[in-house]
Amino acid sequence: MEEIKTLILSIQFMTGIPIPINIDVKEDKIYKIASYFPLVGLLIGSILYIVYLLLKNFFSREIVMTFLVVLSYILTRGIHIDGLADTFDGLFSNKEREKILEIMKDSRLGTNGVLALVFMVILKILFLTHIDQGTLFTAIVLSPVIARLAVVFSTVVSKSARGGKGLGGLLLEKVSLREFFIALVIAALTGYFMTSFKDFIVLCGISMIFTYLVTVYISKKINGMTGDTLGAVIELNELLALMYFTIF
Repeated sequence: MEEIKTLILSIQFMTGIPIPINIDVKEDKIYKIASYFPLVGLLIGSILYIVYLLLKNFFSREIVMTFLVVLSYILTRGIHIDGLADTFDGLFSNKEREKILEIMKDSRLGTNGVLALVFMVILKILFLTHIDQGTLFTAIVLSPVIARLAVVFSTVVSKSARGGKGLGGLLLEKVSLREFFIALVIAALTGYFMTSFKDFIVLCGISMIFTYLVTVYISKKINGMTGDTLGAVIELNELLALMYFTIF
């Protein structure tokens, strides 16, 4: 029962999918939701693929993929791509650490953030459009899973740049190898049923290496990670996974 509550909290935290259930949880235990992030990714990917099946006979592939990308942001309330935009605004402002954090917290969007947002949307649509039909199911469903496994890994290998403030900061301070191991098992089981074990290992390995490098780069800039940069990790890894499925 406790695990089901944690899963529901994970879905409520990571998406805008309406689940009219109020769950009381101690603040020092909420970090456990990270274990189920890949399941949230599976839910999102499954919804996207169902919508793809409903639309594919009515519109061109480009239009359908545009709908899917838009829907993915509706499902997640745009929180991850907002984090991507804020991260690019801050990191490429050529300012000192405190100013970068201030810029990232600002609700206004700058040029770097707009460019990051626009290119992310365009590239996702293009890669989805050019993925082989036989691989499309795996790509649509597994990419969100891998991306959310990556963000759990990022929380494990980093710390909070804001001293643990906010839910993102709490995750960065509390999530451990235990949560990552559970998330990895969930992602591996998902991958086992969707692709070959070799392909999953390769994709997972590429994603973890990429995530580690991104996390180290950001941590050097602001001495840790924030909720915004974790959102950026998700967006970048979804794109990376789509690139992988386009090439292989």
